[in-house]
Amino acid sequence: MNIDENNFIAQIKKKNPRALEFAVDNYSKLVFKVAYSVLNSSFHSQHIEECVNDVFWAVWNNIESFDEKKGSFKYWITAISKYKAIDYKRKFFKESTVECIDDCTIFDEVSTEKIIISKENRQELLKAIDGMKDEDREIFIRRYFLYEGIENIAKAFGVERNLVDKRLSRGRKFLKEKLILLKGDI
Repeated sequence: MNIDENNFIAQIKKKNPRALEFAVDNYSKLVFKVAYSVLNSSFHSQHIEECVNDVFWAVWNNIESFDEKKGSFKYWITAISKYKAIDYKRKFFKESTVECIDDCTIFDEVSTEKIIISKENRQELLKAIDGMKDEDREIFIRRYFLYEGIENIAKAFGVERNLVDKRLSRGRKFLKEKLILLKGDI
């Protein structure tokens, strides 16, 4: 019997190995592409090939669940490929994150002193910003805390862009003078 697009599903249901070969020949590129897109470069090609093999094994064992009325075989095998690849990703991630805590050395780079200095510096920074002129303070906050674009700030104030740039420069200079004695991170 000749296996083709019209009868390969029925032949897989009858457990004809040539029908599975037909599916592999015609759908392996699609399955590989889906598996690769989920697993991407973080997985070795052997893992991707193993996933592709598992997809065709799942097709062989679960062909009875395929319903031609609900959709085409192409979409069904694509869905199987996607979920198998996600399972592989979860499995690989789970295996790679299990470590013995005895093998780890923990370095505490953030000391209590640094945390306190950082909090104090933030408070000083906010106090210094509060000491700016109202319009300069608003421009400064919009730009550096709300990450608003200079063009938008200029529109909001009805001024030219270069005026906003000058006020930001003046604000930085003002803060630098006020905060020259601070240590560490802000």
